[in-house]
Amino acid sequence: MEGVLAGRVAVVTGASAGIGAAVAGALAAAGMRVMLGARRATQLETVCGEIRARGGDADFVVTDMRDEAQIERLIASAVEQYGRIDAVVNNAAMGAVRTVADGRVEEWRAILETNVLGTLVACRAALRYMLPRGHGDILNVISPTAHEAWPYMAAYAASKAGIEALSRCLRAEVTGRGVRVMVLEVHNVGGTEAALHLDQELTPAAIQRWAELGLLNVNAPPLERSDVARAVVFQLSQADTASIHHLTIRPRAD
Repeated sequence: MEGVLAGRVAVVTGASAGIGAAVAGALAAAGMRVMLGARRATQLETVCGEIRARGGDADFVVTDMRDEAQIERLIASAVEQYGRIDAVVNNAAMGAVRTVADGRVEEWRAILETNVLGTLVACRAALRYMLPRGHGDILNVISPTAHEAWPYMAAYAASKAGIEALSRCLRAEVTGRGVRVMVLEVHNVGGTEAALHLDQELTPAAIQRWAELGLLNVNAPPLERSDVARAVVFQLSQADTASIHHLTIRPRAD
């Protein structure tokens, strides 16, 4: 599949670090021109600089996924700069480890607005350009919490289940119009910043409970961010006549 993606344009959200940065780098290495979106300008500049140093084509737009206008600008900027948009990877997400009994409405709102509403707005913005061309890929990143019962992560799980459902519905709406909608389910990735923002007092109890329920093998080496990035390249590299609707990537021993 070498060269399949060359010359195409992708937007990657949540791309200032972690999985998003790895995905942007892998897509650029595959020949795509990438537009990165995230909230932190300094880190976006660093990621873009690293991609350019390796010969890739990358730029960024500071984007808060809770702001409709900023998401619209991110997508529009890709089209304005590169003349087209071929793929959107909706990777941006936030979560929290907390019981429902101790839930905080502002935290729930931030999770749902970022993960679900932000993804919806990004899909709508991309479709404005993809549908008239009759071509494009939308790839939404979810987690096993979308269909497994992970205690301490109810709000995050609800958001990922929502993304999975909206992906199925969107696919049914656009499948005959040249737009491909795919989901990548990612389980247990090491080296991301997400863990740094979790409740450090509650997280050990949550991990113990996940292990007791058989949801997480604490002894399994986690995935690398590059593993997830390769999976994204694989999905987007499929022939136009094919679609990997739902791909799950997880540690071999998990």
